[in-house]
Amino acid sequence: MLPKPLPRVIVNFRFLADRCTTLDQLAVVIEEVALALDFEFLAMLHNNSLLRQSDHLIRHDTYPPGWERILVGRGQRVIDPVLAYAQRTNTGFTWPHFPRRFPLTRSQEEIFEQGLRFGLRQGFTVPANVPGEPAGSITFATRRTRTIGRERQLIINSIGGIAFEAARRIKGLTDGPSPVPHLSERERECVYWIAHGLSDKQVARTLGIAHATVRTHVRRAFDTLGVFTRQQLVYEALRLGLIEFDENVAYPGD
Repeated sequence: MLPKPLPRVIVNFRFLADRCTTLDQLAVVIEEVALALDFEFLAMLHNNSLLRQSDHLIRHDTYPPGWERILVGRGQRVIDPVLAYAQRTNTGFTWPHFPRRFPLTRSQEEIFEQGLRFGLRQGFTVPANVPGEPAGSITFATRRTRTIGRERQLIINSIGGIAFEAARRIKGLTDGPSPVPHLSERERECVYWIAHGLSDKQVARTLGIAHATVRTHVRRAFDTLGVFTRQQLVYEALRLGLIEFDENVAYPGD
């Protein structure tokens, strides 16, 4: 059976988004399609744009005034549960369902409660996580309590992906070589075992190399990824896709 043609709204949006040359132009197109799909609010952003302005960060939203301040906690950390979950999945999701798979802190539960008071009752978020770039997403939200139907979810998921890619093009993020830093094979192996809780000495025994050699590889990985702690090292390596966890790994001594 041949697939059905794409909904006209997706085709039209692609046509218009491809012709936008500024973020302001793209914002107008996105806002129009959001309203056509019964969404009063939208937010297209890199998470870090909530903390600082930068020519390299994407940020456009129509949220109620003051809402963005609630999403940032102490120590200038983005604590919004929607943005946090968007970093852990590669497909769009509705707000009411993801907390079942993503336990919330008390602060995050309070954000959901405050969202209701701001009129943010239903929403659909499309992750936009590109290796080497800050975590991002595009969210469509509404005051309505009516469940977002499956067909509308699929349309929004497509439009969100098209919109964020257009924003990356406008910002120049799609130009030039891959932004992902390069680690040598040995450096990646060392970081991999550190991610599984091994000390430098244990990594040396596991790989059959000198302790000093491991320390050199780890120090180079620190410099390459621009981090200062082992926790940051592991986080960045995972975020950039330089290493992956293996649940079936055999630890030394097992």
